[in-house]
Amino acid sequence: MNTRVRKDRRKRQILIYLFWGVLIIGLTLWLTSQKNRPSEALVSDDILLLGKEVYAENCATCHGATGEGHAKIQSAPALNSSEHAWHHADGQLQRLITDGGKIMPSFGEKLTDDEIVAVIRYFQTWWTQSQLDSQQSLSEQDPFK
Repeated sequence: MNTRVRKDRRKRQILIYLFWGVLIIGLTLWLTSQKNRPSEALVSDDILLLGKEVYAENCATCHGATGEGHAKIQSAPALNSSEHAWHHADGQLQRLITDGGKIMPSFGEKLTDDEIVAVIRYFQTWWTQSQLDSQQSLSEQDPFK
């Protein structure tokens, strides 16, 4: 067999392996993103309604009525898709609301765990699908407690 035929055959084999490798990796990533989505029970209408009420009563004053941020306090970040809230895992968001932060007050004594989860699920509705997918991937490592 001549050298050129062997090289062509080898290139074809490499392309076939590359194609299957990319297909398998892509399928794995897609399946992983599907399992990271919050279950329907976590984003039910009742949960979102509770979250909307909790947000209006406790969060909107500082973070804005639609999560645009900086409404009353300059250092209160946006919770919608325009800033960094979606870079934080569910567990981290839960701890921040429960324990407070540098300027943010603690709501652990005022809100129940269910109310805290509901308000997080509520403001997550403002995020793009790619932001939510990314955030849910982080939340796999640091979920709600």
